Amino acid sequence: MLKIEREDNRFIVSFFEINRLNTTISRIIEKQLVQLLNENGAELLLDLKGIKFIDTSGFNTLHKLNDIANEFNSHLYLTNLSVEVKELFRLLELEDAFTVCKYPEKVAEVIK
Repeated sequence: MLKIEREDNRFIVSFFEINRLNTTISRIIEKQLVQLLNENGAELLLDLKGIKFIDTSGFNTLHKLNDIANEFNSHLYLTNLSVEVKELFRLLELEDAFTVCKYPEKVAEVIK
């Protein structure tokens, strides 16, 4: 479900065999990712490639992760947002609520 790569205090998290960030998935990933962001100064890049839909629970999880990152002086970055997910962010007026990395291949430059 989740693939987590670690390099020092930098985590790159991607999904496999998942195309919806819904209540069931949100509960599972929240527990795992909160622990990563609890490290002071951690950087977490959440790769949303393949995710076509995010429900209220999914957005609540993203907000919670962002809040925890801020609390622990860590950073949450989102990347590879599908057209459908970008539209959801726009409809919910969340375009500026998260840091989006448009060029994931250059993530090292973005999060330095």
